[in-house]
Amino acid sequence: MPNLMPLTRRRFGIGLGAFLGCAGTLRRSHAHDRVQETMVRIDNSTFEPLVVEIFAGDSVTWENNDLASHTATALDGSWDTGPLERGTQGRIIFTEPGEYPYVSTFRSHMKATVLVRNRDGG
Repeated sequence: MPNLMPLTRRRFGIGLGAFLGCAGTLRRSHAHDRVQETMVRIDNSTFEPLVVEIFAGDSVTWENNDLASHTATALDGSWDTGPLERGTQGRIIFTEPGEYPYVSTFRSHMKATVLVRNRDGG
């Protein structure tokens, strides 16, 4: 690595100053502040996992790895991924806390649940 410049006190100070200047502009975040995407795989006519627990504002993405078409459809009809062919995905963002049981409308024996919690723990 002959093209690397030697580190001098001056270059170290410039780099440290730039770093510290940027560090003050960063927002402190906690793991529970980040929006998460949870993956549910559809394979062998099953949802995996059968229960996912997320926070309000997070999303769930269903990925169909099965030979047959499937949906992820709320039992109360409030949301639906639409038909998912093999190799496709559908994503739903959950904004309200609650328990959301769902099925595949093409195979009603396929059942699972999304549990949505408040971010503040309530």
